[in-house]
Amino acid sequence: MNHESPRSLRRAYLDWVEEQVENYKDEIPRSDLLRIADEVVRELRVTDSGQYQLTELLICHAMDKRIARMLKLPGYRAWSAQRLAALNAPLFPPDLSPPAPRPAPAPVPAMKAPLACVG
Repeated sequence: MNHESPRSLRRAYLDWVEEQVENYKDEIPRSDLLRIADEVVRELRVTDSGQYQLTELLICHAMDKRIARMLKLPGYRAWSAQRLAALNAPLFPPDLSPPAPRPAPAPVPAMKAPLACVG
């Protein structure tokens, strides 16, 4: 029996953002990635002597946040509203709904005289 709790909508959102950021990092040249890293490091600098708040972990997280802003990814509330709307949407939009069932054809009247084959 599986005792894991179902994945939350917020966890799904965080996974989606991470996927978008990683896909972007894979698509851009290394020089662009290093330029973004330089910008992030400048923002994290605490003193002019070059001391940083934390180590690479903070820089990696800050880079991912910067890339998410660059990609203009929606925030959690907007993303979850879109996702829930998509899940609740009908399978067929009104203009593409499946055709209504056709009425059954009218029964053919019985023949009163027998048929004869002439050949």
